[in-house]
Amino acid sequence: MGCLAVLFALNEQELETFLNVERTERAYYMHNEIEENFWNDFPEYVCELDQSWDAMHRMLTDGSLNFENQYPPLCNVIFGGEFVYGLVREPSGEVTIPDEEDDAYIILKTPKQAAEIAQALPNRTKEECRQCYDKIDEEDYGSALDDEDFEYTWAYLQDSLEFWKIAAAEKRYVLFTVDR
Repeated sequence: MGCLAVLFALNEQELETFLNVERTERAYYMHNEIEENFWNDFPEYVCELDQSWDAMHRMLTDGSLNFENQYPPLCNVIFGGEFVYGLVREPSGEVTIPDEEDDAYIILKTPKQAAEIAQALPNRTKEECRQCYDKIDEEDYGSALDDEDFEYTWAYLQDSLEFWKIAAAEKRYVLFTVDR
C-alpha cells in the first residue's frame, strides 16, 4: 500500500494523444498534462482512490494483488485492462516491469470495460466485499486488516460509483494510475 492512485476518464482524442507519447515518457505526460488539466478543468472525470486501491482490488477479486486476476468485470476496476506504462506482457504471457518504467503503473480500460464495471459495481454488496476483504493475507498486504481499513476502502469504492457511471454513459476510456 502507501502509493496514491487516481482514475481518469478520457475521450478518444485525449487517449490518442496520450498513447502517441513515447511509452517511457507517459508517466511524465500523465502528471504534467492529464493530471494538471483534469484536476483543474474536468473534475467530473477524476476519481481519487488515495491508498484504497490495493485493498479495493483484493476485495473485488480473490484477495490477492495479482495482475492475472480473472474475475471480470470487477478485476478491471484496478489492474484489469491494457498495461500502457509500468508493465509489459511478453509474448509468453509473462508480465515484466521495464527498468525505465519502474515509477508508476498506468492501466487502460476500454469504454466497454467501463460500462461493465459501471453495471456490476453497484451490485457488489458491502457484505460480499467484506468476505473477500477478510480473505486478504495480512502479511502479503503489508498493513493491518481491520474495520477502519475496510471502511476506508469501502468508502472510496462507493465514491467511485458516480465516476464509473459517467465514464460508461459518455463511452470514455479510463486510466488507472498509481505511483510506486
